[in-house]
Amino acid sequence: MRKIAVVVAVVLAYEIWLDVQASGKVADDVGQVRNERGRYSADVEIKFAPERYHVLELQKHGRIAGTDGNVVHLRGVSPAGTEALARKYWIRRISAPTG
Repeated sequence: MRKIAVVVAVVLAYEIWLDVQASGKVADDVGQVRNERGRYSADVEIKFAPERYHVLELQKHGRIAGTDGNVVHLRGVSPAGTEALARKYWIRRISAPTG
């Protein structure tokens, strides 16, 4: 029984940590310019060069429009997609596209 309690405590702590660290990742200007479906573009900065796994995960939340180093440009992102992406530990920052 103690082992189960420890596992539950660890999982809860991890989920809380994901929520706390996600709150500071999304820039204030993300989602200000939306299309008719309420979706928008976002630049996702990853802590390292994106690999196939990361690109596939990002594609679940938007269309890949290109990459620049550690930044992946997404189009058609929803607010729920932004929240889900911010919870990924390997994502450093989500911002509105520049230019």
